Amino acid sequence: RRTTVYDVESAAGLRSRSCFLVFLQVFISVNCLSTDFSSQKGVKGTPLIIQIDTYSYNSCSSRPIHRAFAQIKVFCDKGAERKLRDEEKKQLRRINRTKGRSSSSGSTSPIKRAESTLFRSMLDLDSQPVLFIPDVHFGNLQRAGQVFAVSTEEVVADRGGPLKRTSCQEDICPSQPKKTKVEQERKVLLYVRKESDEVFDALMLRSPTLKALMEAISDKYAVPVNKMAKVHQKSKKGVLVNMDDNIVQHYSNEDTFILSLESSADSWCVTLSEL
Repeated sequence: RRTTVYDVESAAGLRSRSCFLVFLQVFISVNCLSTDFSSQKGVKGTPLIIQIDTYSYNSCSSRPIHRAFAQIKVFCDKGAERKLRDEEKKQLRRINRTKGRSSSSGSTSPIKRAESTLFRSMLDLDSQPVLFIPDVHFGNLQRAGQVFAVSTEEVVADRGGPLKRTSCQEDICPSQPKKTKVEQERKVLLYVRKESDEVFDALMLRSPTLKALMEAISDKYAVPVNKMAKVHQKSKKGVLVNMDDNIVQHYSNEDTFILSLESSADSWCVTLSEL
């Protein structure tokens, strides 16, 4: 598989700086059956979407500098597979009959499988990728006692179009909160250290929420959660903002921060400074 990665200077107004275009090849091997992507045996599987996010090593930001996706495999039922094979055989027979004739009579090129798949660029770089974990996904469906038929949707072909999620029948589709519950179970590992320390401490957040962050800090540094009056984040530009769930949800594994704990009276002020 091939994807294009852009390494562009992000500083505004510096048009004189050069831009580099790098071509990379990504080889992905997929061994699976159609039932691996369907919750019910005999039901047509969903498309397999590959998304590649490219990050800048120097910026240490959770926002990618380039995002691309491709649909590398679409499962179809046996009847459709037989029809495709019959069409290929018909074209091959027509080609054999036209052999020896002049090129002006027109020739039909045989159906060939693409040797490579081109990734389409996306303009949306802020949305967090949704990781599909089969054990968690189907486990929640089984506990809820829901069995539904999955139908595929066409992927947007326009440049920058978002990935359309697979849809199910409206009358038996699982509710949206279950999807949110799966996303909240994602754990986040952060590396923090105090200004005077040289070695980082690991903070494991049980979920990407402010409450989970405060609990992790409390367990590591013995600061009661109810004593944390303020929790701030300081960006690389020096901007100080109040911490909330929206900020924590954008954290990625192994993000690094300088931790500052300031006590005043019976309360604590916690500040995480980006590195």
